[in-house]
Amino acid sequence: LSSISAAKNELIGVDEYSAKSGDFWERSVARIYAAYQKKLRTNDAMDFDDLIMQTVSLFETQPDVLARYQERFSYCLVDEYQDVNLVQYKFADLISGKHRNIVIVGDDDQSIYAWRGADVSLMLKFSSDHPDAKVITLAQNYRSTPNILEAAYEVIRHNRTRAEKKLWTENPTGVPFTVSEAGTENDEAM
Repeated sequence: LSSISAAKNELIGVDEYSAKSGDFWERSVARIYAAYQKKLRTNDAMDFDDLIMQTVSLFETQPDVLARYQERFSYCLVDEYQDVNLVQYKFADLISGKHRNIVIVGDDDQSIYAWRGADVSLMLKFSSDHPDAKVITLAQNYRSTPNILEAAYEVIRHNRTRAEKKLWTENPTGVPFTVSEAGTENDEAM
């Protein structure tokens, strides 16, 4: 199921998945994917991933339907944009295509859902796909201390795929932090 979900989130249908499957696992998934989609159609059903994938397909193949929804929704706001996958990116791009009134909110340094298909590079390429977009970086942090922000920056600045930014705060310096090593997850929790 996770392989099928990942394929749908990358806009890969049954035929394309089958054509690209090489090893035993992929061929097995391809057979199951085909049977699964057939069973869904037989029951006039969709799974969660189909809801977006089929909508994107509808918009791409039926310009009149897309135009109707673009007219209905003049504005598009996507929160936690660092965690979108390809099908969600495509959906937002299509629905906002007429008015170009799209607002995204997110932090590429906080992307944590790659395991379920989120692709932080989509956030990083947003500006090139939307050259008329205005980027506003909210760099002031209200929760953390300067010590914490500096330590976090020293770790995260080495990531190859990130937009350069440095957070700051007016909070007091805070207590110095320590680094410790734990032997097990229970020790770490303690």
